Amino acid sequence: MTGERIMNPKTENRIKPAIYYGWIILFVAFITLGVAFGVWYSFSVFIISIIREFGWTRAEASSIFSLFILSQALMGYGAGYLQDRMGPRIVVPLGAVFLAIALALTSRAQNLWQFQLTYGILAGCGISFLGFVSHSAFLPRWFERKRGLALGIAMSGIGFGMLLVVPYVERLIAAHGWRNAYLYLACFVLFFVGPINLVFNRREPAQVNQYPDGDPPDAEFSGDHPKRGLRVVDPEWAAVDWNLKNAFKTRRFWILMAMFFSVSFANQSILLHSVSAMVDSGIDSKAAAYFFGIAGISGSAGKILFGYLSDILGREKTKLIADVMAAIGIGALMAISIFKGPLPLLFGLFFGMGYGAVAPLIPAITADIFLGKDFGEIFAVIAFGGGIGGAVGAYATGLLRDLAGSYELAFITCIVLIFASCLMVYLAAPGKVRKPVKEVQNP
Repeated sequence: MTGERIMNPKTENRIKPAIYYGWIILFVAFITLGVAFGVWYSFSVFIISIIREFGWTRAEASSIFSLFILSQALMGYGAGYLQDRMGPRIVVPLGAVFLAIALALTSRAQNLWQFQLTYGILAGCGISFLGFVSHSAFLPRWFERKRGLALGIAMSGIGFGMLLVVPYVERLIAAHGWRNAYLYLACFVLFFVGPINLVFNRREPAQVNQYPDGDPPDAEFSGDHPKRGLRVVDPEWAAVDWNLKNAFKTRRFWILMAMFFSVSFANQSILLHSVSAMVDSGIDSKAAAYFFGIAGISGSAGKILFGYLSDILGREKTKLIADVMAAIGIGALMAISIFKGPLPLLFGLFFGMGYGAVAPLIPAITADIFLGKDFGEIFAVIAFGGGIGGAVGAYATGLLRDLAGSYELAFITCIVLIFASCLMVYLAAPGKVRKPVKEVQNP
């Protein structure tokens, strides 16, 4: 069994539902991810205020964020494990409580080690239960033939969080100080994000008497064939109900982990340091936060667009197109110090679009290859490679800036790693396991 379609004998005679509950799941995920990643990437504006108050170097301040990424990656395995067994209705609210406590403690931090503990470690643990890995563990169960598009819609909440939360946090800091801004975020996470997940979220379609995509079993109604879907190219591979032990022994597993490391090194470096880089180039911090928000909304568009395209063109070709756009955006960011003009806007548009493709593509690629009963665990371990990459990249980029006096070398490294990750997707070859096709006919 592939684990993709969960059959419930109690529902064999039901009709096709008028409203598929998976779309409600996506809406809740959109909101949750928007808040979670708004908290995540708001550190790009918090870091400026923190450096000014405490006089730390960028490398010292970046170490907080590096610990945050590493912590959420380490705890990601626990999130994936619990999602497979308890589901998002319990796991996500638990994360909201933990994150709110961590943010409240961060608002009282007085020195570097306290920031590293409260935001770096504790908030990272909280984010892991309501963030990317946690949602990637259960969202693919709700969709098969629309998997890329559905993941893109849900993950586009990340971009809206960047667009709305990050500039709003910048204004909160200016009006009330960074400590109160953290308290406001804690309250919103606790009293909004937690309750909506407790009420509405579910782990899989069978819990609401439905099947993936809202489709009845193939045999239940003739003449109603989906226009697009995934065709199994390698039946032997797809027939395996993958668990972590079996996946661990495959070459594809390690390629995906290395791919996640490379792309996270690049993306987290740019997302953390782009505001600082623009300020270094003479752009006002408010304007820099605005262009960062543009990258966020462009990322939302990229998540939906490239998620949809991956269901048509395949995951490999889609990632190549997205990576070219991300590289153009980084190039624009590097050139701002020479010629500002429209370059900050080009950075926001192109990097945002290209970076946005990662969120739907990585879980879709992994699900195409390894979907099974323990998919949450498998994806969490692969995502740990991304956590390490993001942690190393965020710190190394700050360190290189301190040593070289500019971000140029660090950003060139990011471009190289983005294209390396693209090559790794071709080596993993998800299209040789499951391939998008135009017409899927019932047998």
